[in-house]
Amino acid sequence: MLSKDYSAEFKQRFADRYADGATITMLQHEFGLTKSTVKLWRERIDQGGVGAIDRPKKNNRYPQEFKLRVVEAYLRGEGDYRALALEHGVRNSAQIRDWVKRYREGGEDALVVHPSGRRRKEPAGEETLEQRCARLEMEVEILKRMSASATALSAAGGSTR
Repeated sequence: MLSKDYSAEFKQRFADRYADGATITMLQHEFGLTKSTVKLWRERIDQGGVGAIDRPKKNNRYPQEFKLRVVEAYLRGEGDYRALALEHGVRNSAQIRDWVKRYREGGEDALVVHPSGRRRKEPAGEETLEQRCARLEMEVEILKRMSASATALSAAGGSTR
């Protein structure tokens, strides 16, 4: 599905015309939108004002309990995907359809939130004080041996190179 971003001014003009009582057909022709977009925007404006038709700034992560509550509402026949999306504040009704499908295929566990994207490397364990002391003592011992070796070479008349 192609998605088009509309400016804030465009959406504000739409909301103003809707508030003035323009019909779905009028809004459709005047703004060059599909009937489904006009209906969706009208419903979102009714639910949450003009800001409700803006694109979200970030992706939402819904907890498993929330998903389960919405899925169970759908399965009890409390509304279709679109009505439940509006009622529960889910931006896209296809998201609910996906939850229902996953629930039917895998039960409650299929609704668990999994982190997306590339896994982060596990940070190296912090060095304990004892480990640090032991490492530093070894470094000092190595430096002492190198220094003694260089001193012995120069005393014997050799070069350190």
